[in-house]
Amino acid sequence: MAEVLTPFAAALLLAYLLEPFARIAQGWGLPRALASLVAIAIGLLLCVGLVAVVVPVVQNELSQLQQRLPGVIADLYARIYPWVADHPIWAQLGLSLDDTETLRARLVEWLGGQSAQISKTAVSTLQTGLGLVLSLIGWLVLVPVVLFFLLKDWARLLGETLWLVPRRHRGLVREIARDIHGTLQGYLHGQLRVVLAMAVFYSLALLISGLSSWLSIGILSGLAVFIPYVGFVLSTLLALVAAMLELGALQGLVVVAVIYILGQLLEGFVLTPKLVGDRIGLHPLGVIFALMLFGSWFGFLGVLLALPVAAVLVVIGRRAIRSLHQRDAAMAPQDPARRD
Repeated sequence: MAEVLTPFAAALLLAYLLEPFARIAQGWGLPRALASLVAIAIGLLLCVGLVAVVVPVVQNELSQLQQRLPGVIADLYARIYPWVADHPIWAQLGLSLDDTETLRARLVEWLGGQSAQISKTAVSTLQTGLGLVLSLIGWLVLVPVVLFFLLKDWARLLGETLWLVPRRHRGLVREIARDIHGTLQGYLHGQLRVVLAMAVFYSLALLISGLSSWLSIGILSGLAVFIPYVGFVLSTLLALVAAMLELGALQGLVVVAVIYILGQLLEGFVLTPKLVGDRIGLHPLGVIFALMLFGSWFGFLGVLLALPVAAVLVVIGRRAIRSLHQRDAAMAPQDPARRD
């Protein structure tokens, strides 16, 4: 079920984000179909720009890792070797750290025993990779098509959806839809401000620390804020690798730990409450639960959809609770126990 729903959910999310661009282009006098294509082109340019920021950073760090990793390993070996060389475990195994030939022979023997399992794992990995490629091709074909028709027929789809609601409830449904739209808009605008502020913070902090790729990693770390928790972990790992290669293992670890802990505190306790505030209305435990639930259902896309969908559910839940309270208040005078 998740494999079927995920592309449509992705297209719906993209349609909601790109619909303002389609509406602006339609205001210029373009037909709705052409305005939808313009909106998709804008979204594609934004994605290309994001990839243009991310890919050079990753390539640069991989290149540095390839060049400096032997030196880092040699340095770590020189530091750790005196501590572990005399450990009694080597005597129990009948090995000596200085006996590299014995270590090599044991490794070859172990690999020989694991050859069947390694072959099976390689075949399984190849099959998984082939399935992933086919799934990606399906996404590349299906999502743009669904996105185009959603943008092209946005107003008509909303109207027909509203027509399905009984006439006496349409006013309430319109109000709920307006509340949902306002909540999502406020959330997205607030998140964009948080992303911008955090990109500036990380870039300046990494520049002061002396990192050569400060701008790219800073921008990437700011953009990663949009993906709760997962983005923070990935950006921290990338910065940690870069800092340890450029500044040294210990100094890089300390620098990244200080910068990203301060960044997380700034985002969580200052920027998000001020710029996003209570527009979602979820407790932090609710945020974690939503991320885990939707992540287990829809994978990475579920993590992206978790908070917007949770915001929609919160608006609907508040409306339902308010309606129940109003009904209870209206029925209260007719309650004999209260008259006594």
